[in-house]
Amino acid sequence: MEINWTEIALAIIAILAGVVTHHLDKRKHKVEIDQLKASIKQTDSQTNSTNIDNMDKSLDFYEKLAEATNKRLDEVLARQEIIIKENDSLKSQITEVNTKMAQLASVICTKLTCIHREVDNSVVECIYPKKSAKDRIRLKKKTENI
Repeated sequence: MEINWTEIALAIIAILAGVVTHHLDKRKHKVEIDQLKASIKQTDSQTNSTNIDNMDKSLDFYEKLAEATNKRLDEVLARQEIIIKENDSLKSQITEVNTKMAQLASVICTKLTCIHREVDNSVVECIYPKKSAKDRIRLKKKTENI
């Protein structure tokens, strides 16, 4: 059996070529992975930067919105205070007017010349609803008799 040195040399060269190719591919693959990781980190940092910018803009928007809402709320509360004061003033004026009206009605109905007076058997009674023309004439005649 003869040893064919050529075949052994070719086999050794093939094995060495396979090992060298494997190491080179592994190194190339590692460099590609590192580049891909760097690209992902850069993309992530850009995305994070963009997200932070967007969040800052949103925060500014909502702060301005909250300030405007607080300002409008303060204005509405101030107007409400004014309206409450005016309402209290108007209530007191209404009370005064009602008192004066009652006094006026009392004075009017005690006068003998009031057309709303009805005199019957010396009982004086003030009737507030408007009377018809016939009733006014009748009341006038009755008051003239007194």
